[in-house]
Amino acid sequence: MGWQRLSLFSVVSSARWLAPLALVALPLFAACDGDTTRIATQVSLSHPAVAASAGATVPQPTDPTGDPETPLPDPTEPTEPSEPDPSEPDPGEPTGPTDPTGPTDPTGPTEPEVPPGPLACPAGVTCFEGFPFYDTGDTSLGASNLDRYACAPDKNEGGPERVYRVLLPEPGLVVARLDGLPSGVDVDVHVLAGGESPAAATCLDRGHWDSAALAPAGAVWIVVDSWVNANGKALAGDYTLGVSFVAAGDFEAVGLDEAVLSAGLYAFSEAWKARDTTRFEYTVIDFSLHSIHPRLWTLDLASGELLFAQRVSHGEGSADAQDTGWAVAFSNVEGSHKSSLGLMRTGARYMSGSNGLSLRLSGLERGLNDQVYARAIVIHSDSYAADSYAERNGRMGLSWGCQVIDPTRIAEFVDTVEGGSLVWTYFPDPTLEASRYLVGWTAP
Repeated sequence: MGWQRLSLFSVVSSARWLAPLALVALPLFAACDGDTTRIATQVSLSHPAVAASAGATVPQPTDPTGDPETPLPDPTEPTEPSEPDPSEPDPGEPTGPTDPTGPTDPTGPTEPEVPPGPLACPAGVTCFEGFPFYDTGDTSLGASNLDRYACAPDKNEGGPERVYRVLLPEPGLVVARLDGLPSGVDVDVHVLAGGESPAAATCLDRGHWDSAALAPAGAVWIVVDSWVNANGKALAGDYTLGVSFVAAGDFEAVGLDEAVLSAGLYAFSEAWKARDTTRFEYTVIDFSLHSIHPRLWTLDLASGELLFAQRVSHGEGSADAQDTGWAVAFSNVEGSHKSSLGLMRTGARYMSGSNGLSLRLSGLERGLNDQVYARAIVIHSDSYAADSYAERNGRMGLSWGCQVIDPTRIAEFVDTVEGGSLVWTYFPDPTLEASRYLVGWTAP
């Protein structure tokens, strides 16, 4: 793709995002269903972990031992910091290289004919290019060549099926969804990978309405097949099919690193196979980035669309002592005031007396984040997480471990992700590397 590819668990400097800023002894307020605290900060230009790898001393944040016994008064607005130096040069956009070979043919290249062989579209198969793809069909008009699939061998799919094929240029997550089934029709959707023709042995996933799987580059087959009931009747009929595709590098333009999303898609695929979710709204948080930058992205994997790209705070116990915009440590322990890593699932909304509209989270990984619900680690909003605060101060304020976002976005965000969608939080930490959802993953 032309991008430098990074190992997920090697430290990635985020200095490429960070404008030169220097803030000394600014008041910073934490609130995560709790009271407030004040921390001094100074912005640096590289992640503390990068400084450590170069031999520099990295101060560690103080780990609070518990909640204060009495609440402090409401925080006041911090004093206005000095503005960044306007003389700092703007690197701007690089100009593209010139073609040393001279002008191109104004007529443009012609599309080569596909010869018979692996790339030719097989008879009876609908081949398509590009995503999202939509089609309406009727399985009763198809042949019956596939009966039982390796991904669901106990299901009798002996009725007629309709087959689709797409050639993926790179690995990624394929999502296939059914809709518009009339009464009396029971068809299922399967994702198969590889080969010159569809084979039941290569089935990656099967679903009554939805199917999703990480697929390698090459041929992917989508099969809509008719289920056969106990009386031997195939419940064939009409359907509407939608197919989408997300590759790891699709959102680099909005700051979501290819290696991070590669691991995130792998974690989603494993959770989908485990039936830990039935939702395709997927939130990825990259705490290796400084809090001045957007580092929370919500994707609609069913359409391939970006729903949100926004800033998000981390816990005060996670913050670097010299520049609290960097997160450097994480925990699953009550009273640590640290954020947690790994895969979590959204629950119900509720109204907090101090934080307003909030969203419950449940951790899915024992020892890594399974205490977030008991710790009241939730998603909420606050003024210290507003874009205006970050732009004035060069970083966001700190929570007591919660993911805190801009108050202007909390209602739409909760409406979109509440009730069972997944939230995956990344940092290059060995505890996350050992996640059960990342077993078998390799960096792109």
